[in-house]
Amino acid sequence: MKVYLRLLFAFVSLGVLSLCVVAVYYIWNKKIEPERKLQIQVNEIKKLPKIKVDHGSHLYEQAVSLIQTGELIGGIEKLYELIKYYPESKYFEESNRIIGEVNSDHLLSRDSGEGKQEYTVKRGDALQLIAQKHQTTVGYIIHVNGRMGSKLQPGDQLIVCPLHFSVLINMKAKTISLRNSQDKLFKNYELVGSRLPQGCPSSLDSTVEGLVVGDGSRFIEIGSSEYVNAPKEIRCQRRGVPIRSLTGNEEKDKYATGFFVSNDDIEELALLVRPGSPIHVRN
Repeated sequence: MKVYLRLLFAFVSLGVLSLCVVAVYYIWNKKIEPERKLQIQVNEIKKLPKIKVDHGSHLYEQAVSLIQTGELIGGIEKLYELIKYYPESKYFEESNRIIGEVNSDHLLSRDSGEGKQEYTVKRGDALQLIAQKHQTTVGYIIHVNGRMGSKLQPGDQLIVCPLHFSVLINMKAKTISLRNSQDKLFKNYELVGSRLPQGCPSSLDSTVEGLVVGDGSRFIEIGSSEYVNAPKEIRCQRRGVPIRSLTGNEEKDKYATGFFVSNDDIEELALLVRPGSPIHVRN
């Protein structure tokens, strides 16, 4: 009897052991092994180089398409949208450049546009008075109207346009930006260098005092041949921080202070920035 009980117990134990083996095999194949393989696949995927999606590319493509079909305003608005929402896009810098070139080309041409109007010269008028009356600059009037010198005749027709720009100097980004009265980007200019006088804060607010042509020791008529070749600097009320170009003379440039741009850019800025324009410097 005891032998039978021992055999029965042995068979039961063997059966339980077999069930345990089957259960372990089932759990391994159905649960543990699939999860292990999945984790291996996930780890392999994580090792793959990440594909960065440029969310601004579709806006750039739309802008280019609109500009190519003659819808300039629509194209520029798409570029404004890109630089506002997708500053990490690879098309960000190019969009800034296109916006600036289109804006300046349009403003500095005789083409009609927002704010532009014709003014008929009257007896006793002078360019300086006309510029003040229409909140523009003498240089802008001469450039847009293709005039040589400042002489006027009653009846002359002049294109004028108010210039309401603020100047934002970003030392970290190395840009000088003109922004319109809605604080919208007009154009970026490259800041090729800067040197602040001792004790001057790296972030400051000021206003434009005026344009100095030459060394400031004598008057040089705007529009004259001498004016074209003369160095220019835009002075602000904060002393020692004008916007200017480098002279190319190492001795003079070594001690010069202010914010430095290319010769072409200072020529354009001199046309567009008028006395009283706010200047913001940020580091």
